[in-house]
Amino acid sequence: MPRLLAALLAASLALPVAARAQDKAPATQGSAPAASPEVDPRVQEAIRKAVEKAKEDLRNEMRAELQGAQSAAEFMGAVAEQPKTELLELDGYFRLRGQMLNKLNLKNSVDAAGYNYFPRPLRASSTISDANMRLRLEPTINASESVRVRAQIDVLDNYVLGTNVSAATDSAGSPYPVPFYGTTRVYPQGDPTQDRPLVIPRRVWGEVQTPVGLLSFGRMPSAWGLGILANEGKGLDQDFGDTVDRIQFAITPVGTPIGDLVFVPIYDFDSSGPLFEDPHGAPGVGQPLVADRGANARAVALKIVRLDTEDEVRRKLERGERSLNFGGYYTYRNQKYVYPAWLDSGFGTTDQSGNPAFVPGSTTAAFNKRDSSSHTLSLWSRYLSPKLRVEWEAVGLWGETGDALAGSTTTTHTPAKVHMHQWGGVLQTEYKVIPKFSFGVEVGAASGDGAPGFGNAPDRLTAQSGLLPNYGSIEGPQWGRPGDDSINNYRFNPAYQVDLIFYRRILGQITDSWYVRPGTHWEMFPGVTLDTSVLYAQAMTAASTPSSASIDPLTPNSPLDPGHAGKKPLALELDNTVRVSPTRAFTGWVDLGFMKPLPGMGSGTNTAWIIDFGLAARF
Repeated sequence: MPRLLAALLAASLALPVAARAQDKAPATQGSAPAASPEVDPRVQEAIRKAVEKAKEDLRNEMRAELQGAQSAAEFMGAVAEQPKTELLELDGYFRLRGQMLNKLNLKNSVDAAGYNYFPRPLRASSTISDANMRLRLEPTINASESVRVRAQIDVLDNYVLGTNVSAATDSAGSPYPVPFYGTTRVYPQGDPTQDRPLVIPRRVWGEVQTPVGLLSFGRMPSAWGLGILANEGKGLDQDFGDTVDRIQFAITPVGTPIGDLVFVPIYDFDSSGPLFEDPHGAPGVGQPLVADRGANARAVALKIVRLDTEDEVRRKLERGERSLNFGGYYTYRNQKYVYPAWLDSGFGTTDQSGNPAFVPGSTTAAFNKRDSSSHTLSLWSRYLSPKLRVEWEAVGLWGETGDALAGSTTTTHTPAKVHMHQWGGVLQTEYKVIPKFSFGVEVGAASGDGAPGFGNAPDRLTAQSGLLPNYGSIEGPQWGRPGDDSINNYRFNPAYQVDLIFYRRILGQITDSWYVRPGTHWEMFPGVTLDTSVLYAQAMTAASTPSSASIDPLTPNSPLDPGHAGKKPLALELDNTVRVSPTRAFTGWVDLGFMKPLPGMGSGTNTAWIIDFGLAARF
């Protein structure tokens, strides 16, 4: 603004000066009367350039100011526009999905630990089919222009259609002899056929916009980069997402030699130790008290990011410019003690005399010294141009924990210290061949561990004996065998999805493997898109796969025969998704996927396929 005013002031001063110069010029003899004075073209051009330059400077300043005002809020997922005039805003969606899963168990028998690869139908059929729904409410209460409370509440979250049938029409003891006459739904509390309540308040947190940044506090979503470390699970077809108890402050962007950076210091309440009931109230009344703060797990973290807002990215690409964003996320976690009985039974824990173990004044509860600590660092970067996107995230985790079993007696070996050295990363590229068609390749990898199984279910033991799984199991703990004092398999966030079958539904997470996934995106018609991809997955350590030889995991120094160590190739999968979004308020999709198990998944495996659909109304 000052530059534009200066240019206009210069122009207003230059015009009279130029006019006076013309008036003072001597008239030639016999010439016609002098015409109205004109500005010197050179002066006029100089003024025009000055004004244009001032306008361009003003546009740049306005873009910078807009980015500075929005970066912190948008980075934290806050609503960027302000001031707020409505007391209550309501966002969310209603989703209905159906699916048919065929032969996802892959085998007609169980693995070495006695488990199926994927749940099998109760009878001979190899197909599972069902449908479910969810209403997600995301209200925002605007207490003022700078203070708001936000929440996320799920109603009938993934409730299977056809459940909650009224006893008056279809249940044991019904007066109707026909057992499938279920015309009325009821929602009894404590329904034994359901594994979750009808209404789930998932997140509630507050936000205060201050002159120096955005303060957030409460139970809130956690997100970072591409989402392989922290992922809030925003997609319509998501079942997972990170929710944390946190206090954080996103500082207004600070100018540095590498651009405007947002600094976000964070304090996380990862877990709390045993609790005392309020000594002045009954159970469920008053304020519970932490019985031993040494059993609390806490984390301190710092995010530093250079991030263009969505509007800034759009404007840059429309002007043919490029956008480069980057950042880092570091977290330190620690915990000193653990109370196994509290983790198992909570307030229901009793001491040897049968009295409640966690009551004010009690000092007899058994504990284990854990001394756990870890460091996690994630680096992220994104490059955007009108035709190309290149984005990557890399994560490293190192730490250690003592007494990892927390008092368990399921194995004969307890290492004094368990060490963790894990890493993972993903690279995405996308090139726009024509405006409506793009091609891309994604490559990802996660470190592995030589223990039996992939490690996505680290609490799984052998089904019959309750001991550590043998080699040839698809899942199991990644530590605890004689001589094994490490947990080195990195697990991608379960909300990070790259396929329909292998990682998403059979393994559950990406770990102990690498994959490559080329794919295309085609906007066939306005609001109708087709996404096609091919995934190849291979294990990092062959010993983790179901194809490895079965040996006794508790035999000291028992070597794995290299000739029977298993195979690394895991799966080859073709996925297709047709999505219809005529308006923002409605989205529908159909998925079709085929997965061919490769030798790493063991012999006798079958090709699996899936078809599913979804309907979602957003508001």
